[in-house]
Amino acid sequence: MKLSKLTIGLLSATSIMLSGQLSASSLVKIGDSVKTPEKELVAIALPGHKIEQQAVHFSQKITGDSQLKMAPQAYTSSSDEYWFEVSGKALNRGIALNVSQPGALIRLSGKRSSATDAAMQSIDPANLELSKDNNKLSSPFSQSVSQEQLATANIFPNSSAVKLNKALGAGKFNLRVTQALDNNQRYIINVKEKDSAHKLQLALPKQSYLSGETLHFNAGIYRGDQVLTETFHQAFVKLPSGEKQAVSLTVKDGQYRVEVPQGLEAAPLGKLYELHLESQVADNGIRIKRNGKVAFAVARQTAKMTGEVEVLTDQVQVGLEVASEGRYEVSALVSGTDSRGQLTPVMLSRSAYYLAPGNHKVAVNFDSKILADAGVKAPYKVENLRLTDQSRMALLAQQ
Repeated sequence: MKLSKLTIGLLSATSIMLSGQLSASSLVKIGDSVKTPEKELVAIALPGHKIEQQAVHFSQKITGDSQLKMAPQAYTSSSDEYWFEVSGKALNRGIALNVSQPGALIRLSGKRSSATDAAMQSIDPANLELSKDNNKLSSPFSQSVSQEQLATANIFPNSSAVKLNKALGAGKFNLRVTQALDNNQRYIINVKEKDSAHKLQLALPKQSYLSGETLHFNAGIYRGDQVLTETFHQAFVKLPSGEKQAVSLTVKDGQYRVEVPQGLEAAPLGKLYELHLESQVADNGIRIKRNGKVAFAVARQTAKMTGEVEVLTDQVQVGLEVASEGRYEVSALVSGTDSRGQLTPVMLSRSAYYLAPGNHKVAVNFDSKILADAGVKAPYKVENLRLTDQSRMALLAQQ
């Protein structure tokens, strides 16, 4: 089935939302050399899945053209849309809709839950009414996509969408669904304002945190390159369980900060948290609303590096303190001395061991062939040491 332009637009919007990673970094004031702070070690049980116990060593060549970015990478998302949740009852009554960009896309999605999946109702675009200043508009939509068309494209299940007629301009509208909906069915209303100059920029300095660590970030609604003052933000953290909790937003040293809700012991392995922002600002008399979100991991500190590091001719030995039995990986960027007597990064080495609780000294082996091919020799230098709990898929430290 041929996709309409509106469907293709929605697909593009999804792609942007899923990628989330922008090259623009001028908004990221936080440094990209953020270290992982140490927290109190915890002794927790092993996960239920099978864990390899054989020691493994691996090295990869690093060249001048393929330098690795070892430091935690800032993550920036950019949003030209907003969304909110309403009931079927509210949609039948009519909901207020703020539009700041002519020709906005509006998607209406039935929210899945185990209790209502069987009876979930999608909304037929033919049953949508749009009003402005209490006047019902005769031709409010330039395009529409039904639930069946979106299902064919295998995106946005239980959804339909319409594109506002550009001639309507911006302002406050009232959207009403004329078909009878279940009062308690929940729907997500998404307003996508493509080509808008107003975007919410949200940037985290990294995406891996330890339990109890404060999340700090930069955020603002921008018009082009100019940040708009007096932007109001509300912050939420979505837990791996799917529960969404409001969190207090504070400002320190020019950055926003939130405390991640505790109770992480029950968090499923591999599941991420999400920071959500609901933001709005007035610009030249127009109310701008934007939502943004970024995912991040939270781990418990099951082990740490003691700071004891000894560089030898064929390996580096690293001291570890382990509180929880499991498999741990130590990695290091290795530099060797070239013919000019200068240190040159040539190799990334990783070694993993299954360790019991206690103090250990583990070796991160060098690959002699990579060193020989690179034309370097001792003395060697190691940087960017990382400790990872492979059993629990968690980055514990980076130095």
